[in-house]
Amino acid sequence: MSYTYSICYPDQEEIEFVSAVMSEDEVLRLANEYPWEEQLDLIDSLPDGEINYNPSLDFTCKENKYSFCLTANRSEKNGLEFSLWYNRKVKHKPLFGLLGEKTKMQVVDKWGFQKKDAIEYLKIFLDKDYKELNALMTI
Repeated sequence: MSYTYSICYPDQEEIEFVSAVMSEDEVLRLANEYPWEEQLDLIDSLPDGEINYNPSLDFTCKENKYSFCLTANRSEKNGLEFSLWYNRKVKHKPLFGLLGEKTKMQVVDKWGFQKKDAIEYLKIFLDKDYKELNALMTI
């Protein structure tokens, strides 16, 4: 599978949408090597009104449009911490099922991950084990 990605920077209003297509290995390398701490230091140096985003990387699978986002923040207790955002297809029944079953994209988020654990969830996403990832993200 191939992936595109976007980056949110603390000091920029515009989200950067990178047109380069990446492999699973390149996605993992970027997530591991991204300067999370430096970007959080940048937040600490900016006046409150000039902070646009927490540092984030959002990876989208080109084939099925599922996406997985890592967003960094600092916890007083744990230091570097991540929230994870998983956008996937779900089935729902509009109007109590009168219109049948439809599919839509829906985001589920989970907070409080250490970097090692956030990367493990990203690996599950890259392995296309969507059933496992959905179970982990919705418990």
